[in-house]
Amino acid sequence: MKLSHSTIRNLEHLLTIGEIPTADISPLKIGQNLGMWTTSADGSRIIATPATVQLLQSLPSLSETVAALLSCEADIRQAWGKIIAARLQELGTRRDAQGLSEAINTLGQASETLIQLLPQAALSSSNYTELERTLFDAPAEQAPATPKLLRVLGATAPLIEGKQGTPANSLQDIDPLNPAINWVRRRLLRLPSLRDGEIKLKSSIKSSVLSGDWGDLTPEEINPDDTLSQGTMRWVLYRPWAFLLAQVVFTQEAWSAERVSGKLSLELENSQLAQFDQPTQVLVVITTAAGEEVICGTLAELLLQVLSQLGVSVLTAHSPQDTLYITSLQERLAPVIAVLLKQQVWRFETGSSGRRSGYTIHSNFSDSCYRVLGSKSFNRLGNSITSAIRNSCDRWVKERLATAGNTSVVQVTTR
Repeated sequence: MKLSHSTIRNLEHLLTIGEIPTADISPLKIGQNLGMWTTSADGSRIIATPATVQLLQSLPSLSETVAALLSCEADIRQAWGKIIAARLQELGTRRDAQGLSEAINTLGQASETLIQLLPQAALSSSNYTELERTLFDAPAEQAPATPKLLRVLGATAPLIEGKQGTPANSLQDIDPLNPAINWVRRRLLRLPSLRDGEIKLKSSIKSSVLSGDWGDLTPEEINPDDTLSQGTMRWVLYRPWAFLLAQVVFTQEAWSAERVSGKLSLELENSQLAQFDQPTQVLVVITTAAGEEVICGTLAELLLQVLSQLGVSVLTAHSPQDTLYITSLQERLAPVIAVLLKQQVWRFETGSSGRRSGYTIHSNFSDSCYRVLGSKSFNRLGNSITSAIRNSCDRWVKERLATAGNTSVVQVTTR
C-alpha cells in the first residue's frame, strides 16, 4: 500500500473536523468496514463516527489516533505486528515478566494474534518508515516507538481481533430547518468555536456534521424576506449550540407552565454576577413535583447528558467525564450565551427574595416559537430535543437525590 504524508494530514482533518472529501483517503479501505467512518448520502464525503471519537479519547495524542486508524489496514498491521512480536520475544528472552505482562495487557485482544506471529518476528524496518517518523517520532522498529505501537494495536484490537467492528450506515446531510434529521444517533457535533464557521470542505458546501459556529449568518444563509424575529429564529436554527441552548429555555418555559410537576432553573452564583452576560458557569437547579429544589450540576453537564440521550457525540479528544473538559465546555458556551442575550433569545433576571439571579426565555423569542418558522422547525421538528432535555432533567434529579440525598437540596417549597 502506498501512503503519503497527505494521508496523515487528511486523517488529522477527519479527526478534528469530522468529515473530508472521499478522495482524500481513498487508499484506505478497512476503516469504513470497521465502522470508523461512513459516507455521506451522496458518497462524496467521508464522515467520522462515534467509534472514531471513542478511539480519539482512548489515546493520548492525535498522531497516535491517526496511527490507530492506519493500523486497521492489513499490510500495516502485519508489518507493525511483526515488530511488536519481536519486542514480546525480547521481553521473554530477558525473563522480564512484569514488562511482558504489561505489554500483553496493553495489547488486549491483539496479543494472541501477535504471539502467533512470533515465527515471523523481526526488528527490521517496514515499508512505512517515513510515516512512522511522523507518527511516532521514530521508525517502528526502534525502542521509542514501542509503547506507542502497543497502545495503537491495543486500542484497535476490539474492532479487528475482537471482530466488533461493523460498517455504519450513511448519514443524511444537515438540514438547518429540520432538526428532526440533524439531532440523531451517530451524529457528531463540533465544539463551540467562532472560527468553526471558516471550515469549508474542498468539494462541497454540504455537511453531515453539526457545526460549532455561533457567529452571524453568512450571506448564503440569510433570507432577505425575514422579519427581525424570523432572522433571529433562523440564526438559532443554523447554529447548533445556540439551538441547543434555546431549546433548554424553551423546555424550561413549557415545564413551568405545567405548574404541578416541578421546574427547571438556570441560576448564577454571586461570583458570576459581574459577568452575567458571559458566565463561565451556570447552575442547573431542578425542582421536583414534591417541591425539592436540587442543584444538579452545571449547564455544560446538562447539555452533555442531553447529547448522550440523543446519541450525538461531541468531536473532542476529551472524555465527557473529564472535569477539566466540562469546565472548558462551559467557558466555550459563555460567548454563545452572550449572543443569545443580545439576540433576545435568553433573558437575564436579577434574583430577589432569596432567589439566585438566572436565565429564562425572552418573551420575543417565546412568541417566535409559535409563529410559522419557529412553530414548524424549532417547536414541532425540534420536539425530540425538547423531550431529551426534559427526560435528562428528570433522570438527573432522581440520581442526585439518590446519591447525595438532602445535601443536594437547596430548599423545600411548600404549596
